[in-house]
This record gives sequence, structure tokens and C-alpha cells, in this order.
Amino acid sequence: MTLASYITSLRILFILPIIYLTSLEDFESNLLALLLFIIAGLTDYLDGYVARKTKSESSLGALLDLLADKLLVCITLVWLMTLNNDLGFTIPTLIILGRELIISSVRQYIVEKAGSNNIKVSLIAKSKTTIQFIAISFLIISPNLGVFIYYITFSLLWIAAYISVISLYDYLQSWKENINL
Repeated sequence: MTLASYITSLRILFILPIIYLTSLEDFESNLLALLLFIIAGLTDYLDGYVARKTKSESSLGALLDLLADKLLVCITLVWLMTLNNDLGFTIPTLIILGRELIISSVRQYIVEKAGSNNIKVSLIAKSKTTIQFIAISFLIISPNLGVFIYYITFSLLWIAAYISVISLYDYLQSWKENINL
């Protein structure tokens, strides 16, 4: 494995401590969970940078990066959704999870039919990931910060869900235009 792959693996390893710390539901634990989540989110940018700089980009690294992103976002969101027990958080979480499942399925289909997936990650998809990370960060810390932060968190999660749907549409359009299967 390359250095970039080890950095990507950190994102997966941080999931369990984040879940454990948020389950304690006290401010200090949530703050530490937030710190770990932010570090995990930063590895999403760092691993790609390291792979490009060391010329160690690989299909395995790209797959691991994709898997790490999906696991970090989906597992953390599902866990936080269960802690919040609020339909206003459940619906956007399900939208985000549905988008991730559809994209993963379409990518797999493309690879099986075409042999590779030549559709590059768009700016909207990168923005989606960033907004999801911001929304989840607020979701981690919001139980301890009052009603104002709760409404900001609620809004950010819905914005993340909306952008997830837009990026899904964008990806499906790119697939339709670029892949003749």
C-alpha cells in the first residue's frame, strides 16, 4: 500500500471512535468526535494530494478513497440519525444514503459493461462531499449547543441532501452522454 492509501485508511479507522464518542452525548466527547471527524474529512483531500505528488495514483487507491468516503458519511449519518430521532433529520439522511447507493450501483454497472468508469468527479460532487462533511460536523456538536445551532444543523443537512440529489442528476447525465452501453 502507498502512503496515500494509509491516509485514506485513517478515514475508515476513525469511524468507530467517532460513533463511540458521540454515543456518550456529553460536550467534551462530542467535541473530540468532531475533531476526529474533521481530521477524517481532511484526509479526503490529503490522500489525493499525496497520491498526485508522489505519482502513486492507482485504481485500488481510488476505490479505497471512494469506499472510505461512503463509509465515513453513511455510517456516521445513520448513527447520528438514530441519536437525534427526528424525522427532520431522518428524511435528508435517507436522501443522502439513497444517492450514495444509486451512484455506487451505477458505477459498478459502468465498470462491468465498459470495463472502466471514465466519468470524472465533478465540481458539484466535490462540493456535495464538502457540504456533507460540514453538515455532519454540525450534527456531531449540535446536541450541546442549543436551539440556534440545531436550526443551522437542520438547514445544512437539508442543503446537503438537496446538493446530493443535484450531483446524482449530474452524474447520471454525464453517464448518459459519455457512455454508450
